[in-house]
Order: sequence, then C-alpha cells, then structure tokens
Amino acid sequence: MDFVSAVGIGTALAADASAVSLSYGSSDKNFSVKIAVITALTFGVFQIFMPVLGWSIGKVGSNFVQNYDHWIAFAILAFLGIKMIYDSRCDSRQDFPQSRRLRIIIAMAFATSIDALASGIILPSAVGADTPFTMFITVSIIGIITFLLSLIGFFLGRRFRTLSPKNAEIFGGIVLIIIGIKTLLTG
Repeated sequence: MDFVSAVGIGTALAADASAVSLSYGSSDKNFSVKIAVITALTFGVFQIFMPVLGWSIGKVGSNFVQNYDHWIAFAILAFLGIKMIYDSRCDSRQDFPQSRRLRIIIAMAFATSIDALASGIILPSAVGADTPFTMFITVSIIGIITFLLSLIGFFLGRRFRTLSPKNAEIFGGIVLIIIGIKTLLTG
C-alpha cells in the first residue's frame, strides 16, 4: 500500500469538505463544539463510505460511474449552492432547528463526497488498496484527514468571522457552485 498517495488523495478529497466547513463555521449562529464535531464527523464518515461504495460499484459497473460522476456532483453542488444563496435572503435561516441542521450537513457531506465515490474505483491501482484490509486502511486515512481538516475549517471560519452570516452563506453557496464547476470541468 502506498501511504503517501493515500494521504495525498485524502487531502485532495478533504478540500471541498473543509471549504464548506469553513463557510458553515463562519455563518453558524448557534455555535458549539458539539456542532463543529458533528459537522466534521459527518464529512469524515461520508468520505469513508463513498470510496467503499465506489470500490464496490467499480467491481460491477465502473464505466457508468466514471462517465457520470462529475455531472452528478455538479448538479448536487450547484443545487445546494443556489439554495444556500437563496436561503441567505431570509433572516430565519440561521435559527433552524437541530434536525434541519443535521439534514443540511448530511446533504453537504454527500455532495462534497461524490468525487470520493469515483476515487473508490481507482484506489486499488492508485494506492494498492486491492484487499479489504488495505481498502479499510486507505479509507480510514481519507476519513481521518477529512475529519481533521473539516474541524479546523469550521473553527477557522468561526474564529475569523469577517463575513456577516448572510454574506458567509452567500460565500458558502458560491464555494459549492465553484466546486461543482471544477468537478464538471475536470471530470
């Protein structure tokens, strides 16, 4: 197993989640360490689950996933970005209940982990994750890196709250749309 490549892939896959966490941290009105950890943990879990799903799908139909993953990621990220920008117009957006907050975090974690789904197909050749054990180690590395970078992003966003919550939400929406466009162009 190529540990350096696994760390590199994990860091690259975590970039989107960290950017969204940074934006979310700067705009979250009801801050707590618990929310930061739940946000980072959700991103990390999705970054573990999606490559495993991609690896499994790759065994069956890798051509379909490889041909359409960037379109799926773009559509989801663009939708969430536009929704964030639209929701920024409402003051009540920052006061949503805990259950809605978790649904939003899960949706963002899913959207930012679509590229991890595609990466699951190439992990056996890219890092030597060709057995269940080496795949477990690889996705654990990816998940831990995503968790840590998302947690750091959330706290950095919170620490450097230079944007108003509305502007931070608009910024977050723009970040999601840019990530979607980047995914589409590089896919």
